[in-house]
Amino acid sequence: MPVHLECDVCGAAHTIPERPFDPETGTGCPECGGNPYTVVRAGLAWHPAP
Repeated sequence: MPVHLECDVCGAAHTIPERPFDPETGTGCPECGGNPYTVVRAGLAWHPAP
């Protein structure tokens, strides 16, 4: 299942290895340096039709 992260500050999408990790601040967006992000999984269905 493909997974990517979307920066909550600038909206740029990245995969997990593309986001640099800093032990003091956590991961950061390579585009704007923002820390908040949303995890997006393609094809995820929480309530599939019966």
